[in-house]
Amino acid sequence: MSKTCYHCGSPSQTWVQHDGKDFCCDGCVMVYDILKEKEMGTYYDINKAPGIRKKAVSAEYYDYLDQEDIKKSVLDFYDGSVARVKLYIPSIHCSSCIWLIENLQQLHSGVINSSVNFNRREASITFNEEEIKLSELMALLSSINYKPHIKTEEQKKAVKKSRKLIVKLGVAGFVFGNVMLLSFPDYLSEDVALHPELIGLFKWISWFLSIPVMVYSGNEYFITAWKNLRKKLISIDLPIAIGILAIFLRSTYEIVTSTGPGYLDSLTGLVFFLLIGKWYQAKTYEALSFDNDFSSYFPLGITRIKDNEESIVPINQLESGDKISVRNGEIIPADATLLSLGASIDYSFITGESVPVRKNKGDLIYAGGRVIGNALFLKVEKKVETGYLAELWKEKTDKESKESMLSVTLDAVSKYFTIAILLIATLTGLYWLWTDPSKAVLAFTSVLIIACPCALALSVPFAFGHTSRIMGKNNFYLKLTAVIEGLTKTNTIVFDKTGTLTDPDAFEVEYYGKELDHFNSSLIKSLAHQSRHPLSKALFQHLKDAGEFEVLDFKESEGAGVEAVIMTHKVRLGSASYTGNKKEGMHEAAKVYISVDGNQLGYFVIHNFYRPNWKEMLASVQESSDVHVLSGDNDAEREVLEQELKNKSNLHFFQSPKDKQKYVADLKKQGKYVMMLGDGMNDVAALKEANVGIAVADDVYQFSPSSDAIINASELVRLLKFIRFARSAKKIVYLAISISFLYNVIGMYYAVAGQLSPLFAAVLMPLSSASVVVFTSLSVMLVAKKRQLV
Repeated sequence: MSKTCYHCGSPSQTWVQHDGKDFCCDGCVMVYDILKEKEMGTYYDINKAPGIRKKAVSAEYYDYLDQEDIKKSVLDFYDGSVARVKLYIPSIHCSSCIWLIENLQQLHSGVINSSVNFNRREASITFNEEEIKLSELMALLSSINYKPHIKTEEQKKAVKKSRKLIVKLGVAGFVFGNVMLLSFPDYLSEDVALHPELIGLFKWISWFLSIPVMVYSGNEYFITAWKNLRKKLISIDLPIAIGILAIFLRSTYEIVTSTGPGYLDSLTGLVFFLLIGKWYQAKTYEALSFDNDFSSYFPLGITRIKDNEESIVPINQLESGDKISVRNGEIIPADATLLSLGASIDYSFITGESVPVRKNKGDLIYAGGRVIGNALFLKVEKKVETGYLAELWKEKTDKESKESMLSVTLDAVSKYFTIAILLIATLTGLYWLWTDPSKAVLAFTSVLIIACPCALALSVPFAFGHTSRIMGKNNFYLKLTAVIEGLTKTNTIVFDKTGTLTDPDAFEVEYYGKELDHFNSSLIKSLAHQSRHPLSKALFQHLKDAGEFEVLDFKESEGAGVEAVIMTHKVRLGSASYTGNKKEGMHEAAKVYISVDGNQLGYFVIHNFYRPNWKEMLASVQESSDVHVLSGDNDAEREVLEQELKNKSNLHFFQSPKDKQKYVADLKKQGKYVMMLGDGMNDVAALKEANVGIAVADDVYQFSPSSDAIINASELVRLLKFIRFARSAKKIVYLAISISFLYNVIGMYYAVAGQLSPLFAAVLMPLSSASVVVFTSLSVMLVAKKRQLV
């Protein structure tokens, strides 16, 4: 039976023995010791191996949070000593996580209290700034493997907007329930009815209760309809607004004149159901932020050097000519000239190329590059908002605002629908004014009331809302429900290779050269373990069965290689020139050459590691779509990919971000409906250009590019299943629309005939809305079960 880490439960090939327990790394040992020291061993009693394994973050990483301007933008409350902050912590995953975070005060006395919202992965922490600084609080959370995500001002505004919708929904639901209860006597026979004066009082109470629904909960329909009318546009909000207003005015008239009970239960019920539809549409977007600004990937502050003194400043205060220091693992926030002697820069965030690039003193380094190795000194050439990364992010396309054709169709239909209803209502009123004036007002308002297309408006948000929710439960998150329709129309799929079809943190390693015995393998593994370079990590994992020796005089030449003295032998790993080897090939996969005591042993070829079942996934989507693969890498993987593509001419390497965008644009010009799947900043422009842009991520809560959807990499194999599910959902929408039209036709007949009684309207209107909701919900669930998604 294989062992797992006592803290995080991860399997491992190397083990750290501590306190009679097995740990996969020193980080997990550190967290275990912290909990043991604070007598918090109960953490492990709640769940077995509950910890989440994350990269450790040094306390200095959060120093910028102590800058006064930055601190104020992050904190929700601060009075000079006591502060409160709300943090998004994606690694919260079980009851033990909640227990640990809600007991932070046991880890540090400066924490006053903390609480967790598990569904939103949020922690609200109140602390004393005089005892523990904000930066120290962040470092404390990171030290126990709960690295927080600090919300920007834009994200906070989005949350406030979502809460406002929930408040509106709550008001409408409260009023709907009470008005239904107060209207109950109207449905009773005269034998059991209450006293007329009491019924009259109930009607007035219902009228006063309905006012907040009109002026607050349902105000968006009136505002949107008015704004569109000013632009000479008619959307579906206009007939809804007319219907709601007609119901309220008619009900007010009947209550004031004591000629009827009114329709206030129907009014409040309709607004309530409509807001539920809006809530469904907003639910997924609330969970993930798809429209982070490019600066969301940068630290809020950066170390600026002025007059030989270092200070932390917000990155938006950087000016051309400023000198900055960027540490290992951090992203360079602005285009800058390298002042250090040399550097290794990981540009995979921008270009998709997984091998770090060597830069020399005086070279221009673009924003978005990640520092590998020693801290670098740079001179800022452009402000953050005008650099290459900002320009790449800001590139707009005519499809940035993608709109559902169903919504467009409904808005187009609503134009003629509104004109037809107003015409029918007017003609009906004139007819009855000529034949029976007592029925004229009744018939005119009845047509406006019964024709309110609320059920029509509910069909799309409920059907697509349920579809979006089910996809979200399967780790496929949609920004807008309009994306569902986009999935149904897709006939061309473009994949980015690096990080989409391949795992960015894994490699396949092959060795060429003299046979390596256990001793030489151990020498190589020992040296590789000392370096943070991705290729060194790949070698260390590949040689996991070898031994490990003490390393002396370790040196790392950035962009060239590493060397050390191990067991009296001088060992070198790196480029051909660095190790004294002859370079093999030109455009092949990354190579690491080996020399021991000056003797050339051979080299390792390091290939990308493809995700599980990637071949099956490509084969499935090629059944119904034309598939293309683009890559910013070299063409070392050409042979592997050509075997899986039906059309080998659809495979392209050495693609820059602009090349990818142009490629997608050219496909669209050919009349194709394009879905683009990518993973990095380098794919932002192409994702925006595509009809449907899907980001592939190993951690959907941490990665949020400007895309239409985010899919967990583990679910990529089910891409065709999601597309087919979307097509079924679209058919359900059309059926729901047909049902709602049927209700309108039936109701319209009685309204025009002057036979629409208050009881009939009160029953038919909420019944039509409720039946559409039930039909769409049950139908989507049945289809989801058929597709094995629930």
